[in-house]
Parts: sequence; C-alpha cells; structure tokens
Amino acid sequence: MNIEEEINKLKYQIDILKDTLDSDKYPIESLILNLNLNEDKLNQIYDIFDIFEQKLENNEKDINWTEFEHKLRDTLDIGYQTVKTIIIAFYNNYQWVDVCYHYAKAYQCVEFHSLIADYEKRL
Repeated sequence: MNIEEEINKLKYQIDILKDTLDSDKYPIESLILNLNLNEDKLNQIYDIFDIFEQKLENNEKDINWTEFEHKLRDTLDIGYQTVKTIIIAFYNNYQWVDVCYHYAKAYQCVEFHSLIADYEKRL
C-alpha cells in the first residue's frame, strides 16, 4: 500500500471515529477530532483559557470577552459558531467552567442557555 492510500485509509477511519465518539462522554476528544486539532493547537487553546481564568481570579473588572473570542478565532482560524462549540465542550468537561460561564453570559444565545442555567444552579 502506498502512502497516499494509507493516508486516505486513516482519514476514513478518523471520520468513522468522529461519528461514533460520544461527545457527551468525551467532549474534548470529540472536539479534537472534529476540529482536526494537534497537540500544539490544543495547548494554545489551554493557554488562552488560562489567561482569562487568571483575569477572573484576579477579579479584573471589565474583562474583554471579545478579545477572548478573537484569540480563539485567530489561533484556530475558526468562526463564532465554532467558538460556541469549544465553550460548551470545555464546560461539559468541567474545565475552565468560570471562563465558559462568563463568556456564555456575555454572549447569551440558545446554545448557552443550559450552560448558564447549570452554572447558576450550582452557585
């Protein structure tokens, strides 16, 4: 088998994994596969979340959530809809829940209603 055939086979197998992976049970793994992320990109996402978590922990006033969104969009070359997917995945994986909540609260939409309600129920 040549390299091109091997690559095509692997792409096909990954597509099957994407379709069968339970995103509720494995939100980050599903996100990695669906966004075709490598370890470096994932670490860049972590860094962005860490920066904004620090801002929350330091009780900074007027955190710029648009800046947060644009950092994600620029890092991954994605649109707003994909940012929402990232926020939901990390919240569902119990990572950076405060960052996820505050972003969701700043940009309320239908997709964020259950996230906001769940977070506020826990307060």
